[in-house]
Amino acid sequence: MANNEMETLKREIEVLREEINTYIEYPEIFKDELVESSSKIDILINRYMSLINK
Repeated sequence: MANNEMETLKREIEVLREEINTYIEYPEIFKDELVESSSKIDILINRYMSLINK
């Protein structure tokens, strides 16, 4: 089960990374989106790391 969750988290992290890369091109326009996406990716990375450390 942990492997499935890790794969799901990896996909979600990758989607957020792509969003951030898009937003970073125009940071003054997408400031709120950048902050929100960065927060989400931090949470997902922490979840992923906790699964690795089990």
